[in-house]
Order: sequence, then C-alpha cells, then structure tokens
Amino acid sequence: MGTDIKRAISYLRASDSEINQPNSIAVQRAVVNSFAERHGYVIEQEFFEYESGRNNERPLWNEALTHADDHDCFILCMRVDRFTRSLASFARTDDVLKRLRVAELGDVEPSPLILSVLVAAGQNEAENARIRIKTTMALLKKRDGRVWGNPAIHTTAIPASIEARKSNARAFNGKIQHLVSDFKRAGYSLKECVERLNDLGILTRRNKRWTYHLLYRVVHY
Repeated sequence: MGTDIKRAISYLRASDSEINQPNSIAVQRAVVNSFAERHGYVIEQEFFEYESGRNNERPLWNEALTHADDHDCFILCMRVDRFTRSLASFARTDDVLKRLRVAELGDVEPSPLILSVLVAAGQNEAENARIRIKTTMALLKKRDGRVWGNPAIHTTAIPASIEARKSNARAFNGKIQHLVSDFKRAGYSLKECVERLNDLGILTRRNKRWTYHLLYRVVHY
C-alpha cells in the first residue's frame, strides 16, 4: 500500500430497512468519516447495505472485499459487528485483516484474537435477541391471548402496558447510550454528541431536539 496517501473505502451495514432503522447508516457514516479524517485516510468509495450480519453472501460486503483487494486499499467500518456477526464469514476475511480498520479499535491492524472474540459476542447477542423476541411473543400469547374485552385488564393489560413503556424507554436509552459511546470513541465530547444527534435528525423519545441536560440524563440512566 502507498505510504503518501492512505486510500480507503468504507463499509456500513444495518440489519433492517431504512424505514425501521433510519439513523443507523447516517451514524456509522459520521463516525467512520470522522475516524478517516483524524487518521489521514481518504475514502474513495462507500459501500452500504441493509443485510443481516450473519449472512455470508451479502452482495455489497463481498463487493467491498473484492474492491479493497483489487485496488490495494483499506476498509473502514465503525464496529466489528457492522463488518460481520458470523464466525464463518469472519474466517473468510483472514486475508484482508491487514486492510481492515475498525473505528472502535483505533488505527491499528485488528488482532485476530480480539476480532474473533468480538465477532463471537456479536453472534451470541444476535441469537439471544432472536430467542428473547420469540419467547416474549409466545409468553404474551399464552398469558393474554390478545382477546378484546379482557376482564382482567387492570391486573394484566395495564401493568403489561406500563412495563412495555418502561422497556421501550430502556431500549431507547440503551441505543442512545451506544451511539454516544461510539461518538466518544470518535473523539466527540458530550456537548458535541448533542450537536451530532441534532444534525443527524435523531430526536428524543418525545420527538424533541436534544439538549446537553437531556442527553446527560439518558447517558447516566
């Protein structure tokens, strides 16, 4: 690879559609571009797609790997789990590790050991999420039956609704905390995180713009 210019491409991935995950690609793009700027990389092309990280045949992922090899350049991504969630697909990337740079790990060639641990954790997280959703749906169906006019509404449906709102709040706060953590890895202060969230159009749960105090409360939730 050339020593004067650090040529690179970026790879961004979200599991769901743009409608269901409208901010994911934009956030990844902001973090990766910031990482590239701070470490002297020139991004010549961007590859992004909405595909499962467990899919070993993602079209843009394979195209990015081929492009990096053919053009002798680096591949930049935000986190390891954006690159892949599958140990099987990770095994196929051994020969491109020297080209890979992950913003969360810094401007270094990733260690195969660290990558394998992070990929295994991501794969386990995805599987656990699938099991949680399946188990929750089965439990709710068995418990409530989704029948109109539930005579026990005050002892079942309402408490369940309150718990659902709390669960949604925890999930939302967790996502914001994760984003802020990514931004901080990219060198942003909490005040700058507020600006980035607002610039990207990511609103609070009440559809308001972020303030420093609101974000501080969520981060320390």
